[in-house]
Amino acid sequence: MKLISSPILIQQITDAISTHYDATEARAIAFRCLDVGWNLSSMDIILKKEVELPADWPSRLARLATGEPLQYVMGKAYFRDYLFEVNSETLIPRPETEELVELVLEKASKNASVLDVGTGSGCIPISLKLERPSLQVEAWDISKGALEMARQNAETLRAAVSFQQQDIFAWPSSNGHWDIIVSNPPYVTEEEKKEMANHVLDFEPHLALFVPNDDALKYYEALADFAIERLSYGGYLCLEINQYFGTQTMELLFSKGFQEVQLKKDFKGNDRMIVAQKSGL
Repeated sequence: MKLISSPILIQQITDAISTHYDATEARAIAFRCLDVGWNLSSMDIILKKEVELPADWPSRLARLATGEPLQYVMGKAYFRDYLFEVNSETLIPRPETEELVELVLEKASKNASVLDVGTGSGCIPISLKLERPSLQVEAWDISKGALEMARQNAETLRAAVSFQQQDIFAWPSSNGHWDIIVSNPPYVTEEEKKEMANHVLDFEPHLALFVPNDDALKYYEALADFAIERLSYGGYLCLEINQYFGTQTMELLFSKGFQEVQLKKDFKGNDRMIVAQKSGL
């Protein structure tokens, strides 16, 4: 391993990614790399703390230079202050989804049973279990690779979450009932690709991102059918949504039999979450 001064490493990363980002953003990403990769604070960098570079650092730096997200290059990402391992099979956890976890915690009773559909890295169910240990938490994903990563994260973070490979469109073949079903399903339309940054389009899994323009709510329809059947009476369906389809998603849920449906904004002021309650007896 090679020792290097942290300010020199910051400059090295900034120079490598300068063609993809403006100067301010490139420097912010470099600081984030040192935080995720070496747990260094801004003060550590000001004090010129040295770090050990892994043997594969030249190849990692080359990957950063192509525009690959730092989370994939470093193999880690923060979510609700927990450090999760991520790879190309999983989406990079985003701050908006942290608010979805908060919404579930608001609605969950002490010993509620919770299912996360399309778990990816496992950031939603693992965070729920860590912050509310009394919850009974399960998670599904169709991707074997994503489930392997989620299980690894649960083991590392010591969260007792049960994982299962399951396609939401084949939910009738599954078993179980829950008090809360939560999901951050694919919701970006193919048309919206032209608005997205290359580091998302080129590296994050399209299976977890995109839906056809002519069937933008396909996952929400499946989730609604599943939830109205498998939620306990008075249970909640908590969803992250496409900000441009808030009204349509609400109308869909009402049409499926949910009697109380609320649209909620994220910290940026965009329509981002919906919570729907199944009627009681």
